[in-house]
Amino acid sequence: LTKESGSAGVGAVGKLAGQKWKAMSDAAKKPYEAKGKDLSKLYAQKMADFVAAGGVKGKRRAEKAEAKQAKGSGSKKAKKEARAASGQPKKPPPGYWLYLSENREAFQKEAGTKKAPDISKLAGKTWKAMSDAEKKPFEDKAAKAKAEYQTAMEEWKNNGG
Repeated sequence: LTKESGSAGVGAVGKLAGQKWKAMSDAAKKPYEAKGKDLSKLYAQKMADFVAAGGVKGKRRAEKAEAKQAKGSGSKKAKKEARAASGQPKKPPPGYWLYLSENREAFQKEAGTKKAPDISKLAGKTWKAMSDAEKKPFEDKAAKAKAEYQTAMEEWKNNGG
């Protein structure tokens, strides 16, 4: 099937196999369906033996799901709360974000809306058009905040963070 499909990808091979299966007659499908039933019965018997011997059905799957939940990979909010609880310092905003936050109201009036994408586009255009001298106060604030962040981060790491 991989040679016929021209790809070893699961999607391409699966699609070709499905097409061939649909095109097959019932008589041609019969041996595969019989083998499938036999294997299903064998699986059910082996599972019954496993459970009778004291095994727990679905134990690995449950353990994996439990570990995933304990890790907190369920939501962004949980990760954010865990990071805040650890005392890790937040990264400082870059110069552009400082400029945007300081001039947000003016951009809202100019754009005629409070939608973030519209305001960001307008602010981005004005930021790009600004000279280096006009950007300097915001970039200086950002550099100072970054230096403070780096020292706070080193301190946090040294204290077992």
